[in-house]
Amino acid sequence: MNRIAALLPVVLALCTSPLHAQVLEQWSQWRGPCFNGSADAANLPTSWSTTENVVWATPLPGPGAATPSVAGDRIFLTAFSAEDSMLLAIAVDRQSGKVLWQRPNGPGRESRQRGYENMFAECSPAADSGLGVACFMFGNGRLAGYDFDGNELWARDLAAEFGELKMDWGYASSPLLWGGRLFVQVIRTGESYVLAVEPKTGETIWRHIREDEARSESEQAYTSPVPFVNGDRREILILGADCLTSHDPATGKELWRWSGLNPRQARNYRAITNTLVGSDGFIYVTEPQNNALHALLVKGDEVTEVWTLDRPTPDVMTPLLYKDRLYVSDGKRRRKMVCLQPATGERLWESELDTHTFIRASATAGDDKIYLIDAEGFCVVLEAGDAYKVIATSELDSYPCRSNIVIDNNQLLIRTADRLYCIGSQSAETDAQP
Repeated sequence: MNRIAALLPVVLALCTSPLHAQVLEQWSQWRGPCFNGSADAANLPTSWSTTENVVWATPLPGPGAATPSVAGDRIFLTAFSAEDSMLLAIAVDRQSGKVLWQRPNGPGRESRQRGYENMFAECSPAADSGLGVACFMFGNGRLAGYDFDGNELWARDLAAEFGELKMDWGYASSPLLWGGRLFVQVIRTGESYVLAVEPKTGETIWRHIREDEARSESEQAYTSPVPFVNGDRREILILGADCLTSHDPATGKELWRWSGLNPRQARNYRAITNTLVGSDGFIYVTEPQNNALHALLVKGDEVTEVWTLDRPTPDVMTPLLYKDRLYVSDGKRRRKMVCLQPATGERLWESELDTHTFIRASATAGDDKIYLIDAEGFCVVLEAGDAYKVIATSELDSYPCRSNIVIDNNQLLIRTADRLYCIGSQSAETDAQP
Protein backbone atom coordinates (compact mmCIF):
# COMPACT_ATOMS: atom_id res chain seq x y z
CA MET A 1 0.00 0.00 0.00
CA ASN A 2 1.18 3.52 -0.80
CA ARG A 3 2.67 5.29 2.23
CA ILE A 4 0.37 8.32 1.93
CA ALA A 5 -2.70 6.10 1.56
CA ALA A 6 -1.77 4.05 4.61
CA LEU A 7 -1.11 7.06 6.82
CA LEU A 8 -3.82 9.44 5.68
CA PRO A 9 -6.61 8.40 8.09
CA VAL A 10 -4.15 8.78 10.98
CA VAL A 11 -2.77 12.04 9.59
CA LEU A 12 -6.23 13.57 9.17
CA ALA A 13 -7.25 12.52 12.66
CA LEU A 14 -4.09 14.02 14.15
CA CYS A 15 -4.24 17.21 12.12
CA THR A 16 -7.82 18.01 13.03
CA SER A 17 -7.52 16.93 16.65
CA PRO A 18 -7.34 19.67 19.31
CA LEU A 19 -4.22 17.88 20.57
CA HIS A 20 -2.52 18.32 17.18
CA ALA A 21 -0.20 15.38 17.83
CA GLN A 22 2.89 14.53 15.81
CA VAL A 23 2.36 14.29 12.04
CA LEU A 24 4.88 12.31 10.03
CA GLU A 25 4.28 13.49 6.44
CA GLN A 26 6.28 16.29 4.84
CA TRP A 27 4.81 19.36 3.16
CA SER A 28 4.63 17.48 -0.13
CA GLN A 29 1.72 19.29 -1.80
CA TRP A 30 -0.74 22.19 -1.59
CA ARG A 31 -1.65 23.20 2.01
CA GLY A 32 0.73 20.75 3.62
CA PRO A 33 0.55 17.41 5.43
CA CYS A 34 -2.79 18.17 7.09
CA PHE A 35 -4.35 19.81 3.99
CA ASN A 36 -5.26 22.74 6.25
CA GLY A 37 -2.13 24.95 6.22
CA SER A 38 -0.58 23.60 9.43
CA ALA A 39 2.25 21.28 10.36
CA ASP A 40 3.62 19.86 13.58
CA ALA A 41 6.86 21.69 14.40
CA ALA A 42 9.02 23.17 17.15
CA ASN A 43 11.67 25.89 17.42
CA LEU A 44 10.50 27.74 14.32
CA PRO A 45 12.08 31.14 13.60
CA THR A 46 10.13 34.32 14.30
CA SER A 47 12.20 36.95 12.46
CA TRP A 48 14.51 37.14 9.47
CA SER A 49 15.78 39.32 6.65
CA THR A 50 17.67 38.67 3.43
CA THR A 51 20.69 37.85 5.62
CA GLU A 52 19.46 37.21 9.19
CA ASN A 53 18.58 33.58 10.02
CA VAL A 54 19.08 32.57 6.38
CA VAL A 55 20.33 28.99 6.09
CA TRP A 56 20.53 29.35 2.32
CA ALA A 57 18.97 31.47 -0.42
CA THR A 58 18.67 30.15 -3.96
CA PRO A 59 18.17 32.49 -6.94
CA LEU A 60 15.25 31.45 -9.15
CA PRO A 61 14.90 31.97 -12.92
CA GLY A 62 11.62 33.83 -12.47
CA PRO A 63 8.40 34.21 -10.46
CA GLY A 64 5.61 31.74 -9.82
CA ALA A 65 2.79 31.30 -7.32
CA ALA A 66 3.34 27.59 -6.72
CA THR A 67 4.00 26.66 -3.11
CA PRO A 68 7.22 24.58 -2.80
CA SER A 69 6.64 20.88 -2.16
CA VAL A 70 9.06 18.90 0.02
CA ALA A 71 9.54 15.15 -0.43
CA GLY A 72 12.52 13.22 0.86
CA ASP A 73 15.63 15.32 0.23
CA ARG A 74 14.10 17.35 -2.59
CA ILE A 75 12.12 20.57 -2.91
CA PHE A 76 9.99 20.94 -6.03
CA LEU A 77 8.59 24.18 -7.43
CA THR A 78 7.73 25.93 -10.69
CA ALA A 79 8.80 29.20 -12.29
CA PHE A 80 8.21 31.36 -15.33
CA SER A 81 11.47 32.30 -17.01
CA ALA A 82 11.09 35.82 -18.39
CA GLU A 83 14.28 35.35 -20.41
CA ASP A 84 12.67 32.86 -22.80
CA SER A 85 9.00 32.86 -21.61
CA MET A 86 9.38 29.20 -20.65
CA LEU A 87 7.65 27.36 -17.82
CA LEU A 88 10.04 25.35 -15.65
CA ALA A 89 9.77 22.39 -13.29
CA ILE A 90 12.56 22.75 -10.73
CA ALA A 91 14.13 20.50 -8.10
CA VAL A 92 16.29 21.90 -5.28
CA ASP A 93 18.41 20.03 -2.76
CA ARG A 94 16.70 20.37 0.63
CA GLN A 95 19.90 20.69 2.65
CA SER A 96 22.06 22.96 0.50
CA GLY A 97 19.56 24.83 -1.66
CA LYS A 98 21.45 23.83 -4.80
CA VAL A 99 19.33 23.63 -7.95
CA LEU A 100 19.59 19.98 -8.99
CA TRP A 101 17.65 20.24 -12.23
CA GLN A 102 15.13 22.31 -14.12
CA ARG A 103 13.05 21.12 -17.05
CA PRO A 104 11.13 23.16 -19.67
CA ASN A 105 7.36 22.61 -19.85
CA GLY A 106 6.26 24.81 -22.70
CA PRO A 107 5.52 28.51 -23.01
CA GLY A 108 4.07 30.68 -20.27
CA ARG A 109 2.85 34.24 -20.56
CA GLU A 110 3.71 37.68 -19.26
CA SER A 111 1.71 38.98 -16.29
CA ARG A 112 -1.40 40.98 -17.11
CA GLN A 113 -1.50 43.58 -14.34
CA ARG A 114 -0.30 44.15 -10.79
CA GLY A 115 -2.18 41.97 -8.35
CA TYR A 116 -3.53 39.63 -11.02
CA GLU A 117 -0.36 37.99 -12.32
CA ASN A 118 -0.80 34.51 -13.72
CA MET A 119 2.12 33.35 -15.82
CA PHE A 120 0.90 29.70 -15.85
CA ALA A 121 3.39 28.73 -13.09
CA GLU A 122 0.70 28.86 -10.40
CA CYS A 123 -0.02 25.19 -9.58
CA SER A 124 1.85 23.63 -6.67
CA PRO A 125 3.61 20.34 -7.46
CA ALA A 126 2.60 17.13 -5.70
CA ALA A 127 5.38 14.70 -4.80
CA ASP A 128 5.77 11.35 -3.07
CA SER A 129 9.18 10.06 -1.96
CA GLY A 130 7.80 6.51 -1.62
CA LEU A 131 6.72 6.50 -5.27
CA GLY A 132 9.75 8.53 -6.29
CA VAL A 133 7.67 10.85 -8.44
CA ALA A 134 6.95 14.58 -8.60
CA CYS A 135 3.94 15.71 -10.62
CA PHE A 136 3.63 19.18 -12.15
CA MET A 137 0.62 20.93 -13.66
CA PHE A 138 0.93 24.17 -15.65
CA GLY A 139 -1.57 26.73 -16.84
CA ASN A 140 -0.79 25.96 -20.49
CA GLY A 141 -2.36 22.52 -19.96
CA ARG A 142 0.83 20.50 -19.58
CA LEU A 143 0.75 17.78 -16.91
CA ALA A 144 4.00 15.88 -16.33
CA GLY A 145 5.66 13.44 -13.97
CA TYR A 146 9.40 13.34 -13.17
CA ASP A 147 11.50 11.04 -11.06
CA PHE A 148 13.61 12.67 -8.36
CA ASP A 149 16.64 12.78 -10.68
CA GLY A 150 14.78 14.85 -13.24
CA ASN A 151 13.98 12.13 -15.75
CA GLU A 152 10.63 12.74 -17.44
CA LEU A 153 8.46 9.71 -16.76
CA TRP A 154 5.50 10.98 -18.78
CA ALA A 155 3.83 14.14 -20.04
CA ARG A 156 0.38 15.06 -21.33
CA ASP A 157 -1.19 18.11 -22.93
CA LEU A 158 -4.67 18.32 -21.40
CA ALA A 159 -5.57 21.32 -23.55
CA ALA A 160 -4.86 19.29 -26.69
CA GLU A 161 -6.70 16.24 -25.35
CA PHE A 162 -9.79 17.83 -23.84
CA GLY A 163 -9.91 21.39 -25.08
CA GLU A 164 -8.53 24.75 -24.03
CA LEU A 165 -8.40 25.60 -20.32
CA LYS A 166 -10.78 28.54 -20.66
CA MET A 167 -10.15 30.73 -17.61
CA ASP A 168 -10.41 34.52 -17.59
CA TRP A 169 -7.36 34.88 -15.33
CA GLY A 170 -5.45 31.71 -16.23
CA TYR A 171 -5.58 28.18 -14.86
CA ALA A 172 -4.26 27.78 -11.29
CA SER A 173 -5.56 24.53 -9.72
CA SER A 174 -2.95 22.35 -7.98
CA PRO A 175 -3.05 18.57 -8.43
CA LEU A 176 -3.73 16.26 -5.48
CA LEU A 177 -1.63 13.12 -4.94
CA TRP A 178 -3.56 10.84 -2.60
CA GLY A 179 -4.02 7.10 -2.20
CA GLY A 180 -1.60 6.32 -5.02
CA ARG A 181 -3.53 8.43 -7.56
CA LEU A 182 -3.12 11.91 -8.97
CA PHE A 183 -6.31 13.99 -9.17
CA VAL A 184 -6.60 17.03 -11.44
CA GLN A 185 -9.61 19.32 -11.77
CA VAL A 186 -10.43 21.54 -14.74
CA ILE A 187 -13.45 23.69 -13.80
CA ARG A 188 -13.72 26.08 -16.73
CA THR A 189 -15.99 27.77 -19.22
CA GLY A 190 -17.50 24.90 -21.16
CA GLU A 191 -17.30 21.23 -20.24
CA SER A 192 -15.59 20.80 -16.86
CA TYR A 193 -14.06 17.57 -15.59
CA VAL A 194 -12.11 15.80 -12.87
CA LEU A 195 -9.30 13.49 -13.96
CA ALA A 196 -7.55 10.68 -12.09
CA VAL A 197 -4.23 9.42 -13.45
CA GLU A 198 -1.59 6.90 -12.46
CA PRO A 199 1.25 9.09 -11.08
CA LYS A 200 4.14 6.97 -12.39
CA THR A 201 2.81 6.50 -15.92
CA GLY A 202 0.34 9.34 -16.48
CA GLU A 203 -2.29 6.90 -17.74
CA THR A 204 -5.93 7.85 -17.24
CA ILE A 205 -7.74 5.89 -14.52
CA TRP A 206 -11.00 7.76 -14.98
CA ARG A 207 -12.35 11.08 -16.24
CA HIS A 208 -15.59 12.43 -14.81
CA ILE A 209 -17.56 15.17 -16.58
CA ARG A 210 -18.73 17.57 -13.87
CA GLU A 211 -22.07 19.11 -14.77
CA ASP A 212 -23.11 22.53 -13.46
CA GLU A 213 -25.62 25.33 -14.05
CA ALA A 214 -23.19 28.23 -13.61
CA ARG A 215 -22.92 31.03 -16.16
CA SER A 216 -20.11 33.16 -17.57
CA GLU A 217 -17.10 33.62 -15.23
CA SER A 218 -18.93 31.73 -12.46
CA GLU A 219 -18.26 28.53 -14.41
CA GLN A 220 -14.55 28.86 -13.59
CA ALA A 221 -12.67 27.79 -10.46
CA TYR A 222 -9.10 28.22 -9.27
CA THR A 223 -9.56 25.85 -6.34
CA SER A 224 -7.86 22.46 -5.96
CA PRO A 225 -9.08 18.93 -5.13
CA VAL A 226 -9.20 18.17 -1.40
CA PRO A 227 -9.41 14.74 0.32
CA PHE A 228 -12.21 14.09 2.79
CA VAL A 229 -12.80 11.10 5.06
CA ASN A 230 -16.57 10.80 5.49
CA GLY A 231 -17.04 8.14 8.15
CA ASP A 232 -15.69 4.99 6.54
CA ARG A 233 -15.78 6.49 3.06
CA ARG A 234 -13.00 8.37 1.29
CA GLU A 235 -14.00 11.22 -0.99
CA ILE A 236 -12.53 13.93 -3.22
CA LEU A 237 -14.04 17.42 -2.83
CA ILE A 238 -14.29 19.82 -5.79
CA LEU A 239 -15.39 23.43 -5.24
CA GLY A 240 -16.47 25.76 -8.06
CA ALA A 241 -19.09 26.58 -10.70
CA ASP A 242 -21.61 27.49 -7.97
CA CYS A 243 -21.36 24.20 -6.04
CA LEU A 244 -19.33 21.82 -3.91
CA THR A 245 -19.28 18.22 -5.10
CA SER A 246 -17.95 15.01 -3.59
CA HIS A 247 -16.52 12.21 -5.73
CA ASP A 248 -15.56 8.59 -5.30
CA PRO A 249 -11.75 8.47 -5.72
CA ALA A 250 -12.03 4.99 -7.23
CA THR A 251 -14.43 5.88 -10.05
CA GLY A 252 -15.02 9.66 -10.07
CA LYS A 253 -18.74 9.15 -9.47
CA GLU A 254 -20.45 12.11 -7.81
CA LEU A 255 -21.58 11.15 -4.31
CA TRP A 256 -23.29 14.34 -3.15
CA ARG A 257 -23.62 18.02 -4.06
CA TRP A 258 -24.13 21.28 -2.12
CA SER A 259 -25.34 24.16 -4.29
CA GLY A 260 -25.12 27.13 -1.93
CA LEU A 261 -21.98 28.74 -3.34
CA ASN A 262 -23.75 31.40 -5.43
CA PRO A 263 -27.13 32.21 -3.84
CA ARG A 264 -27.65 35.34 -5.96
CA GLN A 265 -26.74 33.63 -9.24
CA ALA A 266 -24.03 36.19 -9.99
CA ARG A 267 -22.21 35.79 -13.30
CA ASN A 268 -18.73 36.72 -11.97
CA TYR A 269 -18.51 34.35 -8.98
CA ARG A 270 -15.31 32.50 -9.92
CA ALA A 271 -14.18 30.38 -6.94
CA ILE A 272 -10.59 30.87 -5.74
CA THR A 273 -10.53 30.11 -2.01
CA ASN A 274 -10.04 26.41 -1.40
CA THR A 275 -12.24 24.02 0.55
CA LEU A 276 -11.05 23.41 4.11
CA VAL A 277 -11.81 20.12 5.89
CA GLY A 278 -12.17 20.24 9.67
CA SER A 279 -12.85 17.60 12.30
CA ASP A 280 -15.99 15.53 12.93
CA GLY A 281 -17.38 16.01 9.41
CA PHE A 282 -17.04 19.81 9.20
CA ILE A 283 -16.21 21.43 5.87
CA TYR A 284 -15.65 25.16 5.32
CA VAL A 285 -16.32 26.80 1.95
CA THR A 286 -16.29 30.44 0.95
CA GLU A 287 -18.33 32.28 -1.63
CA PRO A 288 -16.16 34.31 -4.06
CA GLN A 289 -15.23 37.97 -3.76
CA ASN A 290 -15.15 38.32 0.02
CA ASN A 291 -18.67 37.00 0.50
CA ALA A 292 -19.99 34.53 3.08
CA LEU A 293 -18.07 31.59 4.53
CA HIS A 294 -20.24 28.54 5.18
CA ALA A 295 -19.60 25.87 7.82
CA LEU A 296 -21.10 22.61 6.58
CA LEU A 297 -21.57 19.38 8.51
CA VAL A 298 -21.47 16.26 6.34
CA LYS A 299 -22.71 12.86 7.50
CA GLY A 300 -22.87 10.36 4.67
CA ASP A 301 -24.77 12.05 1.84
CA GLU A 302 -26.50 14.56 4.14
CA VAL A 303 -25.11 18.11 4.17
CA THR A 304 -26.24 20.62 6.83
CA GLU A 305 -25.22 24.25 7.05
CA VAL A 306 -24.33 24.91 10.71
CA TRP A 307 -23.22 28.54 10.72
CA THR A 308 -22.20 31.37 8.37
CA LEU A 309 -19.60 34.15 8.58
CA ASP A 310 -20.39 37.31 6.60
CA ARG A 311 -17.23 39.39 7.27
CA PRO A 312 -14.27 39.35 7.13
CA THR A 313 -14.01 36.66 4.47
CA PRO A 314 -11.48 35.98 1.70
CA ASP A 315 -11.47 36.21 -2.05
CA VAL A 316 -8.13 34.43 -2.51
CA MET A 317 -6.69 33.33 0.86
CA THR A 318 -7.73 29.85 2.00
CA PRO A 319 -8.65 29.82 5.73
CA LEU A 320 -6.32 28.18 8.23
CA LEU A 321 -7.32 25.49 10.72
CA TYR A 322 -4.90 25.05 13.60
CA LYS A 323 -5.31 23.58 17.09
CA ASP A 324 -9.11 23.75 17.03
CA ARG A 325 -9.15 27.36 15.90
CA LEU A 326 -10.24 28.67 12.50
CA TYR A 327 -8.41 31.73 11.15
CA VAL A 328 -10.00 33.67 8.28
CA SER A 329 -8.58 36.75 6.54
CA ASP A 330 -9.91 38.86 3.69
CA GLY A 331 -6.39 39.47 2.31
CA LYS A 332 -7.24 42.85 0.79
CA ARG A 333 -9.47 45.85 1.55
CA ARG A 334 -8.66 46.39 5.26
CA ARG A 335 -6.79 43.05 5.51
CA LYS A 336 -8.69 41.91 8.58
CA MET A 337 -8.28 38.53 10.24
CA VAL A 338 -10.75 36.81 12.55
CA CYS A 339 -10.23 33.81 14.85
CA LEU A 340 -13.27 31.54 15.27
CA GLN A 341 -14.36 28.50 17.19
CA PRO A 342 -14.72 26.08 14.24
CA ALA A 343 -17.78 24.17 15.49
CA THR A 344 -19.91 27.22 16.38
CA GLY A 345 -18.42 30.20 14.52
CA GLU A 346 -17.97 32.10 17.79
CA ARG A 347 -15.61 35.06 17.29
CA LEU A 348 -12.63 34.88 19.62
CA TRP A 349 -10.84 37.91 18.20
CA GLU A 350 -10.73 40.15 15.14
CA SER A 351 -8.01 42.58 14.06
CA GLU A 352 -6.52 44.38 11.10
CA LEU A 353 -3.24 42.94 9.80
CA ASP A 354 -0.54 45.58 9.61
CA THR A 355 0.96 44.53 6.30
CA HIS A 356 2.27 46.75 3.52
CA THR A 357 -0.12 45.62 0.81
CA PHE A 358 -2.63 42.93 -0.15
CA ILE A 359 -2.08 39.24 0.61
CA ARG A 360 -2.44 36.43 -1.92
CA ALA A 361 -0.64 33.63 -0.03
CA SER A 362 -2.67 31.66 2.52
CA ALA A 363 -1.57 31.58 6.16
CA THR A 364 0.64 28.83 7.56
CA ALA A 365 0.80 27.63 11.19
CA GLY A 366 3.11 25.59 13.40
CA ASP A 367 4.89 25.83 16.76
CA ASP A 368 1.98 27.97 18.07
CA LYS A 369 2.76 30.60 15.44
CA ILE A 370 0.85 31.87 12.40
CA TYR A 371 2.86 33.05 9.39
CA LEU A 372 1.59 35.48 6.74
CA ILE A 373 3.41 37.06 3.81
CA ASP A 374 2.05 39.91 1.70
CA ALA A 375 2.62 40.46 -2.01
CA GLU A 376 5.75 42.57 -1.39
CA GLY A 377 7.45 40.03 0.90
CA PHE A 378 6.52 41.66 4.21
CA CYS A 379 5.96 38.89 6.78
CA VAL A 380 3.91 38.94 9.97
CA VAL A 381 4.19 36.29 12.69
CA LEU A 382 1.23 36.03 15.07
CA GLU A 383 0.83 34.06 18.25
CA ALA A 384 -1.77 31.33 17.68
CA GLY A 385 -4.52 31.42 20.27
CA ASP A 386 -7.51 33.28 21.63
CA ALA A 387 -6.01 36.78 21.53
CA TYR A 388 -4.44 38.80 18.73
CA LYS A 389 -0.71 39.22 19.32
CA VAL A 390 2.04 40.10 16.84
CA ILE A 391 5.28 38.31 17.68
CA ALA A 392 7.48 39.83 14.97
CA THR A 393 7.60 41.25 11.45
CA SER A 394 10.21 40.75 8.75
CA GLU A 395 10.85 42.03 5.25
CA LEU A 396 12.17 40.34 2.11
CA ASP A 397 11.16 43.12 -0.31
CA SER A 398 10.27 41.17 -3.45
CA TYR A 399 7.20 41.45 -5.66
CA PRO A 400 5.11 39.43 -6.39
CA CYS A 401 5.13 37.03 -3.41
CA ARG A 402 2.15 34.68 -3.73
CA SER A 403 3.42 31.33 -2.41
CA ASN A 404 2.43 29.96 0.96
CA ILE A 405 5.20 29.73 3.55
CA VAL A 406 6.21 26.08 4.04
CA ILE A 407 7.20 24.43 7.32
CA ASP A 408 9.78 21.64 7.26
CA ASN A 409 11.16 20.40 10.57
CA ASN A 410 12.31 23.55 12.45
CA GLN A 411 12.77 25.67 9.34
CA LEU A 412 10.66 27.72 6.92
CA LEU A 413 10.79 27.72 3.14
CA ILE A 414 9.79 31.10 1.72
CA ARG A 415 9.47 31.58 -2.01
CA THR A 416 9.66 35.18 -3.28
CA ALA A 417 9.60 36.44 -6.86
CA ASP A 418 13.32 35.81 -7.35
CA ARG A 419 14.54 33.51 -4.57
CA LEU A 420 13.78 30.48 -2.46
CA TYR A 421 14.83 31.06 1.14
CA CYS A 422 15.44 28.49 3.84
CA ILE A 423 14.94 30.29 7.17
CA GLY A 424 16.01 28.82 10.50
CA SER A 425 16.70 30.46 13.83
CA GLN A 426 20.29 30.28 15.00
CA SER A 427 19.23 28.96 18.42
CA ALA A 428 17.26 26.14 16.83
CA GLU A 429 20.21 25.20 14.62
CA THR A 430 22.52 25.19 17.64
CA ASP A 431 20.09 23.03 19.63
CA ALA A 432 19.96 20.53 16.77
CA GLN A 433 23.72 19.93 16.77
CA PRO A 434 24.81 16.51 18.13
